[in-house]
Amino acid sequence: MIGCSKAVDPTATPTPTVTPSATPTPTPTPSPTITGTPTPLVDPGAITVTGAFNGADAPVVDAPYPFNVDKTSCTVLIPGSGNIVEAESPMELQYMGINASTGVQFDSSWSKGQSMLGMNGGFVPGFNNCLTGQAEGSRILMLITSADGYADGNDSAGIKVGDTLLFVVDIVSTGVSKATGTHLADGNQWVDVVDNDGVPVATVKPGVAAPTGLQTTVLIQGSGAPVVLDHAIYVNFSIQDYATGHTIENSWTGEGVTPDQYGQTVQPQIDLLTNLIPGWQQALVGKKIGSRVLIIVPGSLAYPQGNATPSIAPNATLVCVVDILFTFVPQSG
Repeated sequence: MIGCSKAVDPTATPTPTVTPSATPTPTPTPSPTITGTPTPLVDPGAITVTGAFNGADAPVVDAPYPFNVDKTSCTVLIPGSGNIVEAESPMELQYMGINASTGVQFDSSWSKGQSMLGMNGGFVPGFNNCLTGQAEGSRILMLITSADGYADGNDSAGIKVGDTLLFVVDIVSTGVSKATGTHLADGNQWVDVVDNDGVPVATVKPGVAAPTGLQTTVLIQGSGAPVVLDHAIYVNFSIQDYATGHTIENSWTGEGVTPDQYGQTVQPQIDLLTNLIPGWQQALVGKKIGSRVLIIVPGSLAYPQGNATPSIAPNATLVCVVDILFTFVPQSG
């Protein structure tokens, strides 16, 4: 949850949940029992996959089950032309997972009725490696060895040690792992921003009074899709008190950030834009993925009554630096 979230109104209409998933959640699907000893399959061309990219219906996979492979392979079935997936790119995927050693489907976003949101690098090694360097809009066939998949097995998915995994993955959309694009500015008349090995450090200029209105300065101009008000955003950010220079939250360093379920604080944050303070909503709409934006938010558009956690004084002017990594349509659920 982004620290700049506005207060929750208990009478408000519930909004769609934003639920990124780091790893496909196994949901075994019964299928006919396949007998025989799994044999090596060297050529992925022996497998056919039909169906529309990111279609309403799951693709149909025809493969000579049961089989194992002794080397992970990644085959582009439908080439895309969008952004290239980086080692830590946030992305939206449609996927199907099949245990090739048994022919049993163990997971599918199509079966769940919604795509998966996650970050490359958070999946099993073979899945991560097959995604890296691929283009948005691609369909990838992955044949993943046990060592590159679930080396210790996965009982809940019916995967044993030694089982080969087959994935069909549609890369629906992808963002960036850091701000990237055209450098436009190093701050404005109120605040200087210095890049320290990818981490922006904002400093209020001495003796300069805070502006009375919202100030937005694009420091790096990205080239991705623009932010839309009713979408969700995936960002790195820092928030400081203009008057004191005190850091309230910083996702690059983890300072002030509430740990997630795994205890992690140094990581991008995700939320619906409509959940955030008015200053962020006004400043970020229309800005593009890949951009770094400096926002000076007056108290009237932030926390006019103050905030308890994190602690923010009433009507405090905030200095925010935001890297827009991804934006996407929120999923209901």
